Amino acid sequence: MKQFIVGPVEMYPSTKNVLEKGYTYFRTQEYGNMVKECLAKVAKMMGAENCTTIYLAASGTGAMDAVVDNCMGENDKALVINGGSFGHRFCELLKWYNIPYDSINLEWNEVIEAKDLEPYENKGYTALFVNLDETSSGKLYDIKLISDFCKRNNMYLIVDAISTFLADDYDMEKWGIDVTIISSQKGLCLSPGMSIVAFSKRMVDKINREGNPNSYYFDFKSYFKNIERGQTPFTTTVSIMYELKDMLELIEKAGGKDAWIKIVQDKANYFRKRATESGLTIPDYPKSYTVTPVVLEGVNANDVVKYLRENYEICVNPCGGELGNKMFRVAHIGNTTMSDIDDLLENLLLSINAIKVKQLQGVS
Repeated sequence: MKQFIVGPVEMYPSTKNVLEKGYTYFRTQEYGNMVKECLAKVAKMMGAENCTTIYLAASGTGAMDAVVDNCMGENDKALVINGGSFGHRFCELLKWYNIPYDSINLEWNEVIEAKDLEPYENKGYTALFVNLDETSSGKLYDIKLISDFCKRNNMYLIVDAISTFLADDYDMEKWGIDVTIISSQKGLCLSPGMSIVAFSKRMVDKINREGNPNSYYFDFKSYFKNIERGQTPFTTTVSIMYELKDMLELIEKAGGKDAWIKIVQDKANYFRKRATESGLTIPDYPKSYTVTPVVLEGVNANDVVKYLRENYEICVNPCGGELGNKMFRVAHIGNTTMSDIDDLLENLLLSINAIKVKQLQGVS
């Protein structure tokens, strides 16, 4: 099965088989030094060299949960850019923890504009939450616009960069971002189950000063102390850390972060050009290079996704909710090639035509 999905992505062979080499006991200086080296490299790629970076045994949503729990308190008031299912998840988490918040609600094909932020100027908000690449539709928000708003209003900026990392340009310190959340199974091309979170100094100070999390397991103050020696408070994702070490070596061999991002962007541009030439419709809003949404007319998108998987062993991302019948998504991260994209497009068009023929024949 060839995977063109946003995660878990198609892994690279050496990373997939890394545990065949064996690994050391994780409560050792050797393992701790490896962790510190790996996290320092990831932090550099995020533009977070002067930040505190930890890792968690958790999915991306687990990290989002822990961030809300640790970073927000009774004196905070949050603003959320809610333009899809992943932006909405921050709303659900803030509600769960009884943190006052308002959300800027956008349709699936709407991006944030200055006029959307104007009503919230100087209204006492202390933090803004955004899923920078709204993965459910592939749209990419304007980080400069968001950053400038937060700076003017002295707000913490908390970014879910889970999908955008290693596909789009990202610089935590340049944009004054206070928290960045990423996870293992997307741009890093690892097994699912590990998340990495980077914090600005002022957010570390806030957590140490005010943090009172409900979670015992995800108390960030304990993680801050333990990461100084490359450790975590509890047993963690040892195998995925070894995968990360291998993947970082692959990125370095490819020429580093910028060269790696260019590989992803070249695949995205190639797919988008060929798909458009084939008559497929791609929304014109600003998009992350991670994934391309494809809108279909006259045929059910879920049927196409299923037909492609069952007949050609190619997996693309369906959409949920109202978008499920009219749109699917093709990811460009992971171990795929231009030749794989050619195969995808050929079989995608065959699938669409086959379903249309069935519809004309009245076959379900």
